[in-house]
Amino acid sequence: MDYFAERIKSIRKSDIRKIFDSAPSGSINLGLGEIQFPTPKIITGYAKEVIDKGNIPYTPNAGLIELRKKVADYYHTEFCDNVCITVGAEEALFTTLFCYLNPDDEVMLANPTFLAYKTIIEMVGGKPVYFDLDPDNNFKLIRNSFIKSITSRTKMIILNNPSNPLGICFDADETDFIIKICKEKNILILVDEVYRELFLEKRPKSFMEFDGDIIVVSSLSKSHCMTGWRLGWAVSPKKELIEPIINIHQFVCTCAPFISQKAAIKALSEEGVAEKEKIRKKLVSNRKSAVEFIEKNIPDAKILSNSSSPYLFINFCIDDILLTNDLLKEGLIVIPGSAFGSNGKNWIRISYAVEKNILIKGLEVIRNRLYREKL
Repeated sequence: MDYFAERIKSIRKSDIRKIFDSAPSGSINLGLGEIQFPTPKIITGYAKEVIDKGNIPYTPNAGLIELRKKVADYYHTEFCDNVCITVGAEEALFTTLFCYLNPDDEVMLANPTFLAYKTIIEMVGGKPVYFDLDPDNNFKLIRNSFIKSITSRTKMIILNNPSNPLGICFDADETDFIIKICKEKNILILVDEVYRELFLEKRPKSFMEFDGDIIVVSSLSKSHCMTGWRLGWAVSPKKELIEPIINIHQFVCTCAPFISQKAAIKALSEEGVAEKEKIRKKLVSNRKSAVEFIEKNIPDAKILSNSSSPYLFINFCIDDILLTNDLLKEGLIVIPGSAFGSNGKNWIRISYAVEKNILIKGLEVIRNRLYREKL
């Protein structure tokens, strides 16, 4: 007997996880979106102190008040029940989509963008509809494509800003255009800003600073190397947009883990922000080394100039799936650009969020593979 719900029958493991799971033991991981540095000791040490006190209770459904206020302060907005602390940004995304999508409601997504959005939309009964970013023009927004993707069933747009896999942000003109059209068409804007703190020079502007029906999702997973702590949030300038998320969140998981919420309070303190800055600067240094290596050893490669995130998006002038599979056989994990959408074809996403010696070793595997190809 088939007990499975219809809504999960088309859901499969993501391409990124398939690649990771099929990698030989001991492979160099330049694929998964995880900063492969330890959580700062100031955070883990504080968590130990909390544990030693022996009381790890539930928190209010929306999260500890102190933490919710710190998140509001981070966005320079007044706290008024407009923050929900979640089990990572992924739960914030799921719960938000669960709250706002009816069956067959359409959600606009960029091509390319983070691949999980499509799956979550489909899980809650929505339909993803794509607009194009131009791979021949530094993945700029194609405005005609954006307009044409809007229909009478368009309910929401999900933006990843800074983008995974691109590592770039929408510029001011693109942002103004998107917000203007969404206001005119009554489209809810959901923005994933998990890479905002991993900027190279200047921190990107948050969508929380704009006027409109906007929900921002983020977390400490990337900025503070806290992936396993599963701590994120949904926030909005309008508390009425967060209230249903809090209501549903309580039935999804009751509350985010107490210990992770306490650790997040430390992460958002002055000392925690200083540790975050050390992580960011280490990533900037890694990026510089990676770009120098590629420019010297693989001069034909086209590197998209990113402004944030721990990724380089690179076109090696070879089929991305072929190259990914060949590198996998040689013990190197990278992600093909086409996993993020058809406009990512022939591009490769490489993470530089590893120790520098491992990063260079991985890049040497790519160089050697491409050198053999040219022979």
